[in-house]
Amino acid sequence: MSAVHISRSPLRHTYPYGSDDMELPFGTAESMRTGVSEVFAAHPECRRIVIAVPEGDLDAVSECEAAGLRYVVDVETREGADVSLMVAEPDWLTRQSTDISELELK
Repeated sequence: MSAVHISRSPLRHTYPYGSDDMELPFGTAESMRTGVSEVFAAHPECRRIVIAVPEGDLDAVSECEAAGLRYVVDVETREGADVSLMVAEPDWLTRQSTDISELELK
């Protein structure tokens, strides 16, 4: 499964992407799970892997969820395609606190 840096993807116009985000193509749960593991192993700085599926395609969303991804948002690409963005984030990121009272403010 071939990953694309988000800066070279049409999805770069659909959300405020991070400098190390990657996109993977949709596939079977097994191929997406393998692809996610390979990207995180090869690119430890990657904070988010995005997979776009057709908006409203609940079978595709379920397949992504079976691969460990989660739904984030529906967007429209510049080409006019309506897609749902599914994401995977590495454990080191998801373990971080989201409690705003713990943020260091300077």
